[in-house]
Amino acid sequence: MSNTIKSTIFKLLEESPEHTVFFLGDFAEYGSIETVRKIFLQARGQGLLVHLSHGIYIKPMFSRFGKVPPPLETIAKAIAERDHVEIMPAGSMAANILGLSTQVPMVASYLTTGSSRTINIGKRAIKFKHAAPRNFAYKGQTIPLIVQALKEIGEDNINENTLSDLSKYLLKTEDKDTLNEDILLAPGWIQAIVKPLIKQNHEALATIQ
Repeated sequence: MSNTIKSTIFKLLEESPEHTVFFLGDFAEYGSIETVRKIFLQARGQGLLVHLSHGIYIKPMFSRFGKVPPPLETIAKAIAERDHVEIMPAGSMAANILGLSTQVPMVASYLTTGSSRTINIGKRAIKFKHAAPRNFAYKGQTIPLIVQALKEIGEDNINENTLSDLSKYLLKTEDKDTLNEDILLAPGWIQAIVKPLIKQNHEALATIQ
């Protein structure tokens, strides 16, 4: 193993922000996978890296309370970027992001244009489920998130609290200009729930302005 390769990789690791995700393949230009694996092993020994799953590592983050667990969302986005695929929060993950559920899921669920698989991260996991391209046809991010969350909750379980939380989220979302167009791609029962909320928020914003 060349000391030059090791020092180059160590320098890149040291200069990277905390919670940066690394893959063995990221460093293929510096040597064989086995060489990089050995250097990563040494970096782990010095506390520079934490092994997450097969071929996946992260630079640890520390607070005064100790090591901070990496957000599963950060890892999922890094994997999607590496694999050149699109992902979208689904299930309880989508509901949690929207504030419809306060429970932080131990399994982060995503729809993906890539292959279905589950990646275990300690006691937590990231689950990718292959989905049809139409699930990624939305222009914004808010409506598809709402669609996935409401599908998880179920039409019969939607109550006034759900509608209130959705309304609050719609008021602060940054893609308001895509809402009216995107909602037309949603299932009919979700359109019936969300269209009145979009209208209310547009009227509320107009009053404020």
